[in-house]
Amino acid sequence: MKRPIVISLAILLAACAPKTTGVQAAGDVLEMSVERLPDLNVPRNAHTAAFVNGELMVIGGHTTGFIPTKTAEYYSNGAWHLIDSYFPHDYGFGVVLSPEEILVGGGCAEAFGEGQTQGVELYSALTHSFTPLPIMDQRRTRPTAARLTDGTVLISGNWYYADYTSSYSISNGPETVRRSALQRTAPYIFQTSPDNAIIFSSAGTEDEKLEPIAERLQGEPFEIPLLQEWEDWTPLDGGQMSQFFIGDEAVGGYAWLFPAIRKADGQPGLIKVIGEDFSVLETERPLSLEGPEGEELTNHLVFLADRENSCAWIVQSILGMNRIYVTKVEYGKALRGGKAPVALYRADLPEDLPGPYTMNPVLLPGGRIAFMGGRPGLDEYYPIASAFILHTEPLPAKHSRSWWLGLIAGILCASALVLISWRLQVVSAKKKKAEEVEQGEALFTDMMTRIRALMEEKELFRKPDLKVEDLAAELGTNAAYVRGCIGGAYGGTFSDFVNEYRIRYVQRLLLANPTAKITALAEDAGFSSNATFYRHFSAVTGLSPAAWLKQQQSDKTRQV
Repeated sequence: MKRPIVISLAILLAACAPKTTGVQAAGDVLEMSVERLPDLNVPRNAHTAAFVNGELMVIGGHTTGFIPTKTAEYYSNGAWHLIDSYFPHDYGFGVVLSPEEILVGGGCAEAFGEGQTQGVELYSALTHSFTPLPIMDQRRTRPTAARLTDGTVLISGNWYYADYTSSYSISNGPETVRRSALQRTAPYIFQTSPDNAIIFSSAGTEDEKLEPIAERLQGEPFEIPLLQEWEDWTPLDGGQMSQFFIGDEAVGGYAWLFPAIRKADGQPGLIKVIGEDFSVLETERPLSLEGPEGEELTNHLVFLADRENSCAWIVQSILGMNRIYVTKVEYGKALRGGKAPVALYRADLPEDLPGPYTMNPVLLPGGRIAFMGGRPGLDEYYPIASAFILHTEPLPAKHSRSWWLGLIAGILCASALVLISWRLQVVSAKKKKAEEVEQGEALFTDMMTRIRALMEEKELFRKPDLKVEDLAAELGTNAAYVRGCIGGAYGGTFSDFVNEYRIRYVQRLLLANPTAKITALAEDAGFSSNATFYRHFSAVTGLSPAAWLKQQQSDKTRQV
């Protein structure tokens, strides 16, 4: 009986439902609705923005007159609540440590963007308060911070001051790792394995162009050939590394996306990073620096990876106009071997709502994007206080209904929710699980392709003491993930996997030179002893090398 009741309720609700405005086709552009929020108490730019404990949060930055502000605000019950912080964190870093905590640190020491500070503090969304922590080992402005799997925070980057790579933990405070190989401003920090990460940027500490070289947390720096052709699209000030993460940390799948510009022709695109492997994400149509009406979009874009929906949002504004464009890239389909679909969204803001030129928006559940503060042009002296949310899903509009119709609709809504909410939750959970499994399989397939390429093209199996850790280092990931991939795809151990490559290598050499000394071939293939070679050869072929060669020659003679 439940299904007919639910259908009847749905029909009646549709008849009584308020009109909605939201995503509607307008040529090739989808219209987004705008939800206006109250203005911030303090106009601010170059601040940290986050969503913690179900609340929007802004911390620090500078206010009118380009003066650092030691304040923060959280949004609750329809209003912004102003609280004090210990330090201003104007062009500092902010990183979400947990669903209730944000670590913030560094920034300009004085007005007008001068100097660097070392102050660090922890914001608790449960108590709406800050706790001062041990200062950083280095003064920093425009740094980047990234939370690693073990809970520590890796910090790198500075502006007009020496750049050191450091780690920071709540329990142990700061620790200098090393002076950075290249002096960088606002770099990317991508974790590549549970105990390693890479750091890179095209901008130096004095805004000079840098060579495409990545520094490892552990190991020597290395060149990124793809970044000879491409460079990162925009300065990373205030960005959190989580907004670029598309992998699955739980299974050791470290994968990232970031926007870039092709140097030869200025074509924008997305770079995929899996471990230490960089490649261009294939899209169904090119990204653009122009709006559909020829508007010039700003280079100060924001990139937000939406792991919940396996897509990414690229936000751009138009200088001098209250218009925002958002490009949606469904990267999940590209990870499965196809090309990522691309859709363009547009929002025209109300005239009294200044559109931010530089932005640090926050991704909310359901693909909504929240904007708080920023600056409307190139002038740092007059940041804005406006706040709003872009909706990529329908948003209820204001409407008027008689009270009795509203009452009936409310009762029907409550009844319908009781009957169908459980079903929606089950369907949603199954769909999300299927998408996670599909995306995980795509990353798994990509990793196995890279593993086989190393074995077949570089012939790593010929190294007698080859270990799974060596292969993981080549791939820029961890040994457990490599071992798991091989076990899942091959069905055997890492040793069996490598030795089968060695056996096939010996077989090819034997067929090419039947009179060759078998033990010499085995040694050349990477076997550490003759006994190991003969044991594995027999296990793979069921024959001794001599018997196998004789059988191959006999088969060839019969074919002739």
